[in-house]
Amino acid sequence: MVAMALAGFVAIGLLIAAQDNPKKREFKDRADMQGTIVCIGCALEKGEGADAQCTLHAKHAQGFLMTDGTLWTFVDNARGHAVIANDKLRGKEVGIFGWKYSKSQYIEIWKYRIKEGEKWVAYDYCKLCGFEPGDLKDKELCEDCAGEK
Repeated sequence: MVAMALAGFVAIGLLIAAQDNPKKREFKDRADMQGTIVCIGCALEKGEGADAQCTLHAKHAQGFLMTDGTLWTFVDNARGHAVIANDKLRGKEVGIFGWKYSKSQYIEIWKYRIKEGEKWVAYDYCKLCGFEPGDLKDKELCEDCAGEK
């Protein structure tokens, strides 16, 4: 009986420890997702009848409406904030390359591309310039900032 209780405590301890140390995201875990940049509040109001009041509180914070109809929120870090707050992206068809956190319906953006006419324009992130057209090949600085030009 004591052995069973001890085994139970050990199992609970391992479970708690596993929850305290989540697996860190890795580059290989990134996914390519298609959809449209939308105002989260407006999309909830139109699609679900929510009293979003996005002009009053969220200031039309943007999210991602995937082609399957699911609505996702962006992780509000340096890369995500640049998309959340850029109203020029609203309504645009985009491809997001980043990490998908399915349990919480969040996407962490690494880079994105916008459909302009028949072509896709890639945007990558320089930690000094922000998002710029082009592909930095997973580096953190553009050529100008890295002094390569």
